[in-house]
Amino acid sequence: MDQALRIQPTYAPSSHDASAIHEHGLDEDSLADRVELPLNLGLNEGTFQPKACLGVLEQFGHRTSMRRYTSADNDALREAISRIDGVPPEYVFLHNGSGPILKQVIPDLIKRSIKSSPARVLRHLINKSGYPIVAPKFTYGKVPGKAAAIGLTVHTLPCGPESGFRVDPADIEAYVSKRDALVYIANPNNPTGKVMISIEELEPLIAKYPKSIFWVDEAYVHYIDPDQHDSFAPLVARYPNLFVMRTFSFAYGLAGARVGYLLTQPDEVLAQASKLTNYRVGMLSAQLAVAALEDPDHLDFLRQECKEQRAVYYEALARYPSVEAFDSDTNFILCRFTDGRTGSWLADELDKRGIHIKTLGSHCGHTFEPYFRITLGLEHENRFLIAQLDELIGTGPHQA
Repeated sequence: MDQALRIQPTYAPSSHDASAIHEHGLDEDSLADRVELPLNLGLNEGTFQPKACLGVLEQFGHRTSMRRYTSADNDALREAISRIDGVPPEYVFLHNGSGPILKQVIPDLIKRSIKSSPARVLRHLINKSGYPIVAPKFTYGKVPGKAAAIGLTVHTLPCGPESGFRVDPADIEAYVSKRDALVYIANPNNPTGKVMISIEELEPLIAKYPKSIFWVDEAYVHYIDPDQHDSFAPLVARYPNLFVMRTFSFAYGLAGARVGYLLTQPDEVLAQASKLTNYRVGMLSAQLAVAALEDPDHLDFLRQECKEQRAVYYEALARYPSVEAFDSDTNFILCRFTDGRTGSWLADELDKRGIHIKTLGSHCGHTFEPYFRITLGLEHENRFLIAQLDELIGTGPHQA
């Protein structure tokens, strides 16, 4: 990164920012200093950690705080997850974030599924279709993208603005009724920020097709009010072919602690844990995660904060005739250009200003050139990005 991009930008807080200064512990002089470049609003890192986590951090303020190992299996954290998610502790597989879980478990499941059947082995040898992956067109692209990159068969489900980015369960059934597969659903979805499918729609398929694996990635489920959407987590004990994954990196604001978990059958937990060493989630990270789960006020606060910050972005994005911003319930917003410009163009221009946003890479024959995704940062960070968008996009037609 060019050294010039590390210089603090000049930033004038708006009246809306000023109303939040006291609540977030900032004064007007420090607000400008808080926008540090480079600013990454492409990763979906969370914003605020629960207040209960501050008490944990205070306990580690002396030179011998970290000298002991935590429990080998992080029993306290697994029990806390059990209480929140409604499954016994032995159904909880812990790892250092959800990314390592995806990288370890999905390839292992596919490999074992292929080897379990001579017919699958033969199909795999002929055309790598022994145990396909099924995923929506708009999804967390690393899952289908990496599978396709190593030659596995990937079937993409129709999904786009015309359907509100929802998946039709009939499209899933049309595929798994003919062949067993691993169905990957991010719910709420990344990059769209919306629930893709409900329990009422998917559970009948989980029950009807026990030889197919249904992987529900709930990395962003905490942004959704539970009165509006039921999590799949409590169903894990009922269905051996259901896997539900979560993380503390986003809604709990603990990306730096690196804690994620998978809910699955106890024998699967043991099989995956046997590939790793004990003590993989450290004492501080585990205690922060427990405190986060047990904080009674955090998620309500966070949902309201995200709602307000999404409104700030939507108000700004509505000023640009060339941009369509899609509705989101999470901490990111998917947009697309309607005038021929690409998300990569905008990302490149913002990179010059020390700001990073997300573009959607191609996978499985699908391209997403007009699209880009913006992660919600802190309020002054969001306002700073909007100021750059005003200069780059403005309100007039695109000038070639």
